[in-house]
Amino acid sequence: MSIQLRHAFDSEKLVNCLNDAIIIGHVTRSTAKIWVRSKHCGKHYVVLSSMPIQPIDINIDAADTYTTLQNEFETDGLGQVRPIALDDTTDRTHCVEFQGLQSATRYWVALLADQSVPARRHWRSGYEIPASFKTQTPNAQSLAFGFFSCHDPYKKGHGPDDIFQDIFNRLNELGGDFIIAGGDQVYVDSSTKEFDIWRWVTANKAQLKPYFETQDQAGLIKELSYFYRFIYRLYWQSAHFQKLLRSYPTYMIWDDHEIMDGWGSLTEEELSNKLDTLFEWEDSEFNLFIAHAMFHAAAQVYQEYQHSHNPTTPSLPNVLLADSQWDYSFDHSLASFYVMDQRGHHQYQNPQGYDLLGSEQFARLSQWFENIPSSAKAIFIVSPVPVVHWSCTIVNMADIGSYKDDFRDEWDHEANHQERNALLDLAFDASQKHKVPVIFLSGDVHCAASFKLKRRANSGTIYQFTASGVTRKSAPFASKAISCAQGALSGCNTLTTFERLAFSTENNFGIIKLFTDAEQTHLIAEHISTTDEEDEILIKQVRLI
Repeated sequence: MSIQLRHAFDSEKLVNCLNDAIIIGHVTRSTAKIWVRSKHCGKHYVVLSSMPIQPIDINIDAADTYTTLQNEFETDGLGQVRPIALDDTTDRTHCVEFQGLQSATRYWVALLADQSVPARRHWRSGYEIPASFKTQTPNAQSLAFGFFSCHDPYKKGHGPDDIFQDIFNRLNELGGDFIIAGGDQVYVDSSTKEFDIWRWVTANKAQLKPYFETQDQAGLIKELSYFYRFIYRLYWQSAHFQKLLRSYPTYMIWDDHEIMDGWGSLTEEELSNKLDTLFEWEDSEFNLFIAHAMFHAAAQVYQEYQHSHNPTTPSLPNVLLADSQWDYSFDHSLASFYVMDQRGHHQYQNPQGYDLLGSEQFARLSQWFENIPSSAKAIFIVSPVPVVHWSCTIVNMADIGSYKDDFRDEWDHEANHQERNALLDLAFDASQKHKVPVIFLSGDVHCAASFKLKRRANSGTIYQFTASGVTRKSAPFASKAISCAQGALSGCNTLTTFERLAFSTENNFGIIKLFTDAEQTHLIAEHISTTDEEDEILIKQVRLI
């Protein structure tokens, strides 16, 4: 089918968008994933070197660019060169994994276009502003990492883009190890109408009708993927954001706004209604055909831009989308991490239970808890939605109207109590068994907060650490009014109490510091907030152990 759609990304010529880029992905002691994007299609090279890359000293004007680069970087064992082909099927993105690296070693990376590519310059990225990383150190005695979520600088005009420079600066001060981006790295349903994919679809359903009539879902997914890619290029173009991602290994997980607000927390009827207009005769089969194609397109682009540089899982493009695994784990000498996916298999009123995670992911998480190494000094669980934050009364009584999907997302919603209780059982048991804290890292709520959760004596300790939103600020009065300070979690089989340790409604990010000395282990969480005063940041430290 050949249909000329009027695309939202036609606006790209009116705004700045991402062209060439490098993201440092999952890094171990001997491997590193490097994600790249080029403005151009064609043959490119990803170069890795244990020395800073100086393009002026490398002659790539010869016809055989690959041989030139091999002679420069591989003959003396300084690095590796990987040829790749970039095309529009993945929006000119690609992720390579380098192996056989030395531990505790700094490497530099660059992206070059082959001479066959009709580009004005063939050094595409990593040459003027370096891209580099350090492999993990065996038996490291310290760990420092950054955490942020909810990146939407278009909510109320231009957001505080320089907050990413603040994250970079703080990690540099601490000798930081990596970053975790905990969800909503883009907003495809932004309040800025020009960049709202779902608003465009609702207003232009007539253009999509032929795909439904011929049941050409693959064709519709292909067309809709252009929208999602445009949003990523728009949201990720900022210089400070790109500098951060090419300077530290970055782990990502999606939340609802990479798909649509509240994805997974609506019934099929409610999802269909989302695509209805006021004067339209409802065609739920057509609406759901579009909505599920949107999810498939969102997942494809999430794979391209985010998940591809995470630790490898059985996901697109190797398996069917319904069977894809987006949750993953990784380790550091001092800690173990599990990153939960609360969107890929999220289904409200799931007949098999486990509405938020799905039964298969919960089984993987349970197995992971059984195999935490005894050397771990802390256990971190990335849960894009916090385990505790809002008042349970509000969550369960305000499940109406336009807010129903937001509150059904919450672990404290009564529909999720059984799943949450099973999760907390795993966490408290692991904390007690290993005599270390379990820390949930979350975003979603556009507030910074820390909570301590406890059960009976000697049952272990859990903390909830939330950093949100990095560029999308909350409504301060409402956020303070409906958040909780202390009490007991509702619907728990075992009495579980909580106490709030910190709270902020400013734009914020988090820093976690874990280190050992001769006497004990120290775990300190930092909530770092920007204020309305230019260049002023506030640091609230919470000592966990």
